[in-house]
Amino acid sequence: MPVALQLLGEGFPVTAFVRKEDSRSERLKAKGADIVVGSLTDINDMRKAMAGARRAYFCVPSEEGNLKAAAIFTAVAASQKLESVVAMSQWLSNPNHPAVHTREVWLADRLLELLPGTAVTFINPGFFADNEMPIFPFIAQFGLLTLPYGSGLNAPASNEDMARVAAEILARPEGHAGKTYRPTSSKLMSPQDIAATFTKVLGRKVRYINTPIWRNLKMMKGIGISNYALAMYQQYAVDYQKNAFAVNAPTNDVRTVTGREAEDYETIVRRYVSDNPFATPRFAIQFKLMLRMIISMLRPTPRTVPYLALREFSDPAHAVLSADASEWRQSHEPQGSELSGEKTEVWHAKS
Repeated sequence: MPVALQLLGEGFPVTAFVRKEDSRSERLKAKGADIVVGSLTDINDMRKAMAGARRAYFCVPSEEGNLKAAAIFTAVAASQKLESVVAMSQWLSNPNHPAVHTREVWLADRLLELLPGTAVTFINPGFFADNEMPIFPFIAQFGLLTLPYGSGLNAPASNEDMARVAAEILARPEGHAGKTYRPTSSKLMSPQDIAATFTKVLGRKVRYINTPIWRNLKMMKGIGISNYALAMYQQYAVDYQKNAFAVNAPTNDVRTVTGREAEDYETIVRRYVSDNPFATPRFAIQFKLMLRMIISMLRPTPRTVPYLALREFSDPAHAVLSADASEWRQSHEPQGSELSGEKTEVWHAKS
């Protein structure tokens, strides 16, 4: 939505393709956007949404159907003879990654590169700053940042910076054809650094506790995250521990594309904390959160193995995390980089 709002603010005509009408689509409609409701995997809906379009932004949720949506989008974009496309990819995109979604993102990117006569630009983000915010109530109420990232480093970009980069390229695509940008924040941070930032913003101590992955999977399942998305997160946590997100970071891509500096993590956190009802510790909130946590811990560990689809490989050894993949590292590391990681087995809950 921020991409559409920025383009509408500059006077561009925008068609927003949405899964359902809600307050977000109503806000876009009030700003002047045309709203098309449909499915990313229905070619009829895609044709309706892209009718008359000259430029498009391809960004799909981390759920099943990504590759089918990409194939349909590519087919319609080719028939529409779009002049430019901005595609949201991901930093760990890898044809041999254990997570199905990450393999499919890599394939989707290859499809989009084949669009005839269309200038395609990829945005290749790492781990978003937003990924920590669903547990903000626990951070603020108990002073604990419980994540399975070890001492891994990341330069977490804001959703807002990601949107500014995408909107700028859509608005003025000249010079961006065939390029890949990786928006990041201004510096690499460890989980301990992230906890220290919350300490500063909240004005009270927040400690980082490295937790087992299975515990986070149970908590995330409790707030409605699908097993498909959990399978991806499960593998990403190990890549995070092995510093895959630290490779070639931070970048200057936000400034290069938008002309403004990337937001630092403190600025991002302050925006989330502002007027947040969970920011101040209260017994009633703490009681509800503890009850939710207990219920989540009593649930069985989510079955993510089927969503890794390791049977797609003729040899299980072909499945490899991005941090351990020589092909991935050669295409992502700056020349002469010393970053490396020991081989780690694909992690999954026994089920």
